[in-house]
Amino acid sequence: MKSKIEEIVREKEAELIQIRRSLHQCPELALQEVETSRLIAENLKKIPGVTVYDHMAEGTGVVGILEGKKGPGKCVMLRADIDALPIEEQVDTEFKSKNPGKMHACGHDAHATWIIGAAMILSQLRDEFCGTVKFVFQPGEECGKGAKALIEKDKILENPKVDAAFAAHAWPTVRAGKIGIAEKYAFGCPGGFTIKIIGKGGHGSWPYECINPITIAVQICSALQAIVAEKIDSVEPRVISIGSIHAGDAGNIIPDECVVSGTFRATEMAIMKQIATQIENVVAGITAMHGAQYELDVHIGGEAVINDPKMLALSKKSAEEILGEGNCYIIDRKHLGGENFAEYSSRVPGCYMFVGIATDRTEGKFGLHSPIFEIAEEVLAPASAVFANIVLNYFEGTEVKKCLS
Repeated sequence: MKSKIEEIVREKEAELIQIRRSLHQCPELALQEVETSRLIAENLKKIPGVTVYDHMAEGTGVVGILEGKKGPGKCVMLRADIDALPIEEQVDTEFKSKNPGKMHACGHDAHATWIIGAAMILSQLRDEFCGTVKFVFQPGEECGKGAKALIEKDKILENPKVDAAFAAHAWPTVRAGKIGIAEKYAFGCPGGFTIKIIGKGGHGSWPYECINPITIAVQICSALQAIVAEKIDSVEPRVISIGSIHAGDAGNIIPDECVVSGTFRATEMAIMKQIATQIENVVAGITAMHGAQYELDVHIGGEAVINDPKMLALSKKSAEEILGEGNCYIIDRKHLGGENFAEYSSRVPGCYMFVGIATDRTEGKFGLHSPIFEIAEEVLAPASAVFANIVLNYFEGTEVKKCLS
């Protein structure tokens, strides 16, 4: 089977690169992926046996369904996210973003491409398996809304019921030609907060007549770090980071307000809720001490992305059959980034992988969401093959006799 997969993907490699470049040129923000979804649907409709449903989720989701010719069986979902970021691209290529201020700086164009590639491969191997494959192209990953819409509105995990789900992210700290898989936590629980500190402005020469919201903000920012260091009874990783502080327009004027925004992450929802409570306690206490008021918005996103042990083992085996022994490895570090693949993996067994894109030229030069982020295009075809092999191995190991009876 490996030789068949490799033969098909070699024939499709140039096409996959072109698909990725077309997607890269038209980056669109979360829930605005009109042209992106059109291109995805257009390419899926060319694949024999794939039934295409578009305008899903919030209007820009696309789903392709492929049934094996050996009969009904299990159902596997392969998921790609498709939205871009509000970043001005600084990589000068012939297929550079045509949309000012928007860029695929997180590799979602590649994610969509290798799931299309998996569909191409599996289409030609329909005689080899029983079961159903759902190719899910999810909008709105960056805003955290697309997955829920697909699940709740479109019932994507039903009809037929999805038995396992798989996805991957282009990863700049993993070498091209390799895949890393987190031993347990591929991503953590994401959360965020915005604090508006309402003081009393005035002239900088008479600070005693004012309530300086900047001074209060500095104390709050310092105290927030003590939450993760001292207030949470857990050995699991957690973090609070301040990403934005805005106040005032002049150096000699104390403003009325200061707005502080940040993010917090952990691996467990219980810890997230503790952190959220402690943030409110800190803000309330320090503002009260200074006689200031506050407005606080704290929100917690979804669950952590936890790799199912059996799906992890299947994914590793399948990846090494394509990439070679030793080219898929287990990462014991727990990542605290956020990914709403958790909406699926918290409901069905799943595995999330990190597809390496680092080369001698790019390694260490950028991270995710960077204006100089770029994909090593030679990984598109092998990643497609890995996903196809995961599906085939999953079907082969689950109720094959029932399918053939």
